[in-house]
Amino acid sequence: MTLSNKKANCGDQIDRISDFPSNVIDGILEHLNIRDRARTSILSKKWRYIWTSFPRLEFDKEFFDLYDGDSDQEDFVDHKPNISRFITEVLLLHNGPIYKFTLFMHRHFNIKIEFLVKWILFLSRKGVKHIQLVNNTYHSYRMPSHLFSCQELTHVRIRHFNMSVPPNFRGFKSLLHLHLEQIKFELGALESLISGCPLLEELCILNCSGYECVDLSASPTLKVFHIEYNHAIKSICLEKANSLIDLTLIVYRDGVSGLNNILPKVQRLTMGLDSKMLYADVIHPTPLICLKYLKLSTVNLEQREELLHIVSVLKSASNLVELVMETCCDKDYKTEVPDHAEELDCSSYCLNQLLTVNIKVKTNFKHVMSLIRFILANSSSLKTLTLDIDLGYKKSDVPILFGISRDLLWMERASQRAHVEVLHQRIDYDFKDYRYY
Repeated sequence: MTLSNKKANCGDQIDRISDFPSNVIDGILEHLNIRDRARTSILSKKWRYIWTSFPRLEFDKEFFDLYDGDSDQEDFVDHKPNISRFITEVLLLHNGPIYKFTLFMHRHFNIKIEFLVKWILFLSRKGVKHIQLVNNTYHSYRMPSHLFSCQELTHVRIRHFNMSVPPNFRGFKSLLHLHLEQIKFELGALESLISGCPLLEELCILNCSGYECVDLSASPTLKVFHIEYNHAIKSICLEKANSLIDLTLIVYRDGVSGLNNILPKVQRLTMGLDSKMLYADVIHPTPLICLKYLKLSTVNLEQREELLHIVSVLKSASNLVELVMETCCDKDYKTEVPDHAEELDCSSYCLNQLLTVNIKVKTNFKHVMSLIRFILANSSSLKTLTLDIDLGYKKSDVPILFGISRDLLWMERASQRAHVEVLHQRIDYDFKDYRYY
């Protein structure tokens, strides 16, 4: 054996990974799934227990996919005891705090409630700050009461659970972000939960049930509020939500109080109404000086008064950058371009900051062309306006489409760089894309 070969063999035996700085080790573990982290214990003696002190545990979709693989549903269900046992062993072996815990429950994986209770109890003693419990099964679990003992929580996301708040709940004094989806609340549970979070900055309530009102009076620090609620909800109180800058309201009845008091400070606004409601009855004339993003769904532009109100809203939003609008569909309305378009003020240049517009129309063009003419004439910085048309699949609609295209080409534009895109569905169910510059 030559001297160079001896040196090479000696070099191969050097332990290069045991002396990695702690930040490098953390970076490696962060990019591994939970099973591969456990496997790092065989790398060296120093690495044997490193994974047990990593402060983030994610049993996410990727983790369950490792068991799922290419097997069928029946094979996957057979892994249920192994999965629960593995999660339990990982928690019991863990040494140190757990700052983030994620549990993504596969739709075919129904765990026993006693396992879930034990896991949440264990986390309540580990100083958990960020917890995600996403239930994608067909079974709705009752949320273990131990969750409300996790006093250091800052981020919570929960999906598809039944929830009641224990009477000894002392609140989440550090909670900043709360995301609730498909939660069935017991009476008074949501109100108790929100009132117990004095530092809350972001609140999302999506497709939940079991509550009649949402009162944000106890959330003066709230900056982001998203809610999509069902027909049973009677009221939403925004009276003291003076810090809101991002607001999403999908409502089906008139019951929002304090909205127009907080709108001048809102930067992002997304709204959707019942098709029988008008924005003129919800958004009152007020300066929207901070508004940069506006999305309005189910806009009834058949009503002339609604068109004029939408225009007044746009005029009050002088700093608007992006506009998204979807008109509602009247099944009895005959598709046609109106002979006489509504005359609107096209000389004020009131939308100087507007860059992007996306308008989706469903078979109804009454007043839409007037609105587009107004936007093009008053947006000196506009880059793109997209008109997405759903005409159905009738050949008789083709001349109407060409008429719309012709009118768009002739419209005056305050921005020389603005171009209009027209998207529509063809009879063969494919998508056709016309662009006009």
